[in-house]
Amino acid sequence: MPKVYNSIIVPAPIERVWSRICDFHEFSWAPSVIVSCEKVGKSDGYTVGAKRLLNGLFLDTLIAYSAIEKRMMYSMDEGPSPISSQEIHEYIGNLHLLPLTADNTTFVEWSGSWESGTQSGIPEAVEYMNTVYRSLLRDLAAEFGAEFGT
Repeated sequence: MPKVYNSIIVPAPIERVWSRICDFHEFSWAPSVIVSCEKVGKSDGYTVGAKRLLNGLFLDTLIAYSAIEKRMMYSMDEGPSPISSQEIHEYIGNLHLLPLTADNTTFVEWSGSWESGTQSGIPEAVEYMNTVYRSLLRDLAAEFGAEFGT
């Protein structure tokens, strides 16, 4: 089972960070990655079963949500190559926040795993998803004032 894992420290308390990202349908905090997030169906962004279409390409379904644990998990039902449903299946994304109590910041981890019928496309899928998650995490940290070198 291929996997990706990325993390970052966000310079803000966990409650502030969670309040910014807790809605499965809201991505205004990620302007360099997400240009559109369309709600699909009637469920709100806090209810298991909610669906979203990101950038007209990624169809996701919220499969677990915990405000207490500061975690949401989702399946990716469709995406562009190299992560389309013809290339991979059973994709599970996991976004999780943890408090860093020493300095009142937030550790954010974003991971994904999936099944693939062939080994040939795995390196491309891993690179693709790592790039997406790193960009999302950098946007999130920047939303709270983190600066990154070029």
